[in-house]
Amino acid sequence: MKKVFSFAILATFLTTPAFAGETFVRDENSWSNSVTKTDLMLDSKTFSQRNEKYSSWADKVDVDGAIDISTPASGTEISFDKFTNNTAGSELYGKYSETNWTNLGGTINTTTNSYTNAHETSAGVR
Repeated sequence: MKKVFSFAILATFLTTPAFAGETFVRDENSWSNSVTKTDLMLDSKTFSQRNEKYSSWADKVDVDGAIDISTPASGTEISFDKFTNNTAGSELYGKYSETNWTNLGGTINTTTNSYTNAHETSAGVR
């Protein structure tokens, strides 16, 4: 029994990971660099055409006065008392044409550089 107890005490001292007062230092550096390049070429063409045809007509009939119809023994008589018949009209014809050409071209070049440096240091006592 004494041997087992002695062996257990000895194993406890040998498996201890750190003793009181042990120091540690950690020092870490990291660097990063990235480059992005973009080349964008634009070539856009637009064509539009518009054609319009139109016409307009106006007609006006204006009647003034009175018409009298009577039937005497000699037959039918029609009397126009200050009767006026006016007709007026106007007409408009037209055409509108439009053509548009648009041409857009160019190149966009971009370069993006990104740099990162980091340093970390820590120290302590366990």
